[in-house]
Amino acid sequence: MKASTMNASLKMLLDIAKEMIMEKGCRATTLQEIADRGGLTKGAIYHYVKSKDELFALILEEGMEEANEKFFESTATAPIGPEGKHGPLSLLSVRLRNIASADSAASQVFIYLLSQKDKPAVAKILGRYYDTSIQTSKKWIEYGQQSGAIPASVNAEKAARMFTVFKNGLQVQHSLGPENEIDDAEIYAFMANVLSEKGTH
Repeated sequence: MKASTMNASLKMLLDIAKEMIMEKGCRATTLQEIADRGGLTKGAIYHYVKSKDELFALILEEGMEEANEKFFESTATAPIGPEGKHGPLSLLSVRLRNIASADSAASQVFIYLLSQKDKPAVAKILGRYYDTSIQTSKKWIEYGQQSGAIPASVNAEKAARMFTVFKNGLQVQHSLGPENEIDDAEIYAFMANVLSEKGTH
């Protein structure tokens, strides 16, 4: 579901859920409290989702969709050819760090769901998130190849899988502590290397 076309009530619920996650964490946040803060009944939430985990999954999907929209906005003004990848890559470097940050509700949701992957419904959510991450990254890489910004020799599928593992690893790393935090420049260098002639083939 595109963030720009999302139902206003659902968008409000997601915004409230993100606020509460940042205030008290995922485990302590309940659907009843989200409904109360939004001036809705708990039943109104069930119009959109069946559980708290499903609502949290929408937070992950919303973050990915926002990143996708910003990527294509940045590529619309990028020059054709290899130099055209610098702007989009810089944007993605910042987005990756922000998504993985301990100050990100999406990152906290990811870690929370990962801790409950033994539940079949949660395992399904995480599997969908992983697959969508790969397909989204692959779409970006293929777009870059079409515009000449990324060499055609780069294996888009393999590079997309590397990006997804890297993104998920950043999310886990940030949850363990900021002392070894990877900065935007290091993220950019990793992505630029993967997307170079010498990168993934």
